[in-house]
Amino acid sequence: MTTLLLLHGMGATSGVWADVERQLDWPGDVRAIDLAGHGQSAWSGDYSLGGLAAAVSAQCDSGEDAVVVGHSLGGVVALCLASGFYRPSVRAVIGIGIKMTWTSDDVAGMAKMAGRGVRFFESRDEAVTRFLRVAGLDGLVDADHPAVEHSVVETEEGWRLAQDPATFAQNPVDMAALMSGAQLSNVSPTGATVILGAGSDDPMVSRDEISAYVDNPRMAAGGGHSVQVEQPDWVASLINEVAP
Repeated sequence: MTTLLLLHGMGATSGVWADVERQLDWPGDVRAIDLAGHGQSAWSGDYSLGGLAAAVSAQCDSGEDAVVVGHSLGGVVALCLASGFYRPSVRAVIGIGIKMTWTSDDVAGMAKMAGRGVRFFESRDEAVTRFLRVAGLDGLVDADHPAVEHSVVETEEGWRLAQDPATFAQNPVDMAALMSGAQLSNVSPTGATVILGAGSDDPMVSRDEISAYVDNPRMAAGGGHSVQVEQPDWVASLINEVAP
């Protein structure tokens, strides 16, 4: 049976896939995973792309047949997993809302966020409000949504986000290298099938940017960056395309 792996984006949690999961009839195991330094996953000293992919790989069996769906940062990790250097045998990747063009200001801004360190709040509500803003979910979900369930942690110093601030220190994405690695991978007889898409109104990436890497960009009409929450039926339809 083929496992479906669902990987969230920067600052979010595996709960962002809850609405998508409810619309699926996947014949195998479905696992929504918290990336390292997010949600219930442990903090790590390595949040590089390879480090994030290795942490996901550690939760898979060697040679496990998988389809990997990732949003934003999770989409980049999904492509990395399709390189053939990790445990799962990835036969298809769906990447949604991947930021493909990075400026020096983008990189500096991420480094600045990473350098701010942990911020504590007096109440859970205040911490959740911050989480929703950081995860790009502000105005899209309420405090009862599954994405919020493991988003904050209570400590002796107060409430903080479950996310390690160090996860923000990401390098620009080398899409050409990732796509080449996935397309040429020997993890399946034909290599990994790659579908890339985004919301049509996603400020992080455009159709033109996506079309530089795939012939048929999938665009969710009226969708923003967190399209898996805004239009879970659209994401589910993409997943159904590659269902075994």
